[in-house]
Amino acid sequence: MSASNCVKALSDIGTYVTGIGLGSTDDPKAPQPHSLQRNDECSPFRSFLSHESSCSDALEGLPLLPSRLNSSGGDEALSTVLADEEGPELNVDSVHEFLSSHRFHMAGGVPRPKILAYISGTGLAPWEIHRPQKFVRDLVLRRCFSGRVLDAGCGIGDNALYVAKAAPGASVTAVDVVPRCLEFAAAKAGLRSMRGKVELLVGDLLETDPGRWVEALASTQDQSFSVVLDSLTFHCFSDSDRERYVATLRRLLRPRGLIYMNCMSEEETRPGGPRRITVPDLFSVFCASNGWKVEGLEDSIIEFHPTFWGGQAKARLFTIRKAYSGS
Repeated sequence: MSASNCVKALSDIGTYVTGIGLGSTDDPKAPQPHSLQRNDECSPFRSFLSHESSCSDALEGLPLLPSRLNSSGGDEALSTVLADEEGPELNVDSVHEFLSSHRFHMAGGVPRPKILAYISGTGLAPWEIHRPQKFVRDLVLRRCFSGRVLDAGCGIGDNALYVAKAAPGASVTAVDVVPRCLEFAAAKAGLRSMRGKVELLVGDLLETDPGRWVEALASTQDQSFSVVLDSLTFHCFSDSDRERYVATLRRLLRPRGLIYMNCMSEEETRPGGPRRITVPDLFSVFCASNGWKVEGLEDSIIEFHPTFWGGQAKARLFTIRKAYSGS
């Protein structure tokens, strides 16, 4: 994906291109990030997708699909992901209308994984706002990021790139299951002269095989991440999937390490959107018997594209500490 095509994709959603510092599409000095090459040593990111988890099942075939950012046939190829279920057309109005309806949900208000795979990294998802979330900016001001930081479910990379630039003591690794998201993030890193400042990994955080994690994330045997940033990831999972996700975070986080997790609140009553996470629900997962301590919760927001829910939704920010070293 070229820098010019990345800017073209961003310009499809209108006003959010202005002021994000991408530069001119005609700039001959603009960096040209690599296209997705899962086994290419020159690729700006690496992959450790599992073919045994529900997330990877939803993405079956997706790593080989042409991105809508660099192929005129991308939309048609992406449509094969939803061959067996209804989904929106790839345009802002259709995507936002679909995600703000009950059609986006499975049982229990859980977002449909294939829909998430279909729209993520296109620049059309309402949470792809092309700037860091407000709660992330606030955490940086509070100096919450230092040491090794994992952006778990990084999307198109705006939070990770911001933390890497604004928190000099942080070494950031960004992981997402959708290869197209990392393709977008790599382009942004190049356009912002930040290539190599964030380690980008295509991977499934529901992966249960420790051997795959050791290969893909160096030093995981040392539980080496000091901080995990979860911006809108946990609230996308079913009960069974979030158990596997939390087990992965436990494996990667050092003793006494912290998770900053922003989830949509049950106080957000509009239809659609991600799963609502109540305080008792969160405490049932991150409890003392499982080796966690919830140290803080505060009212927060999720920022969206201005045409979706007026640009924001009610959320809670949880601060969670790993209480002991057992994996």
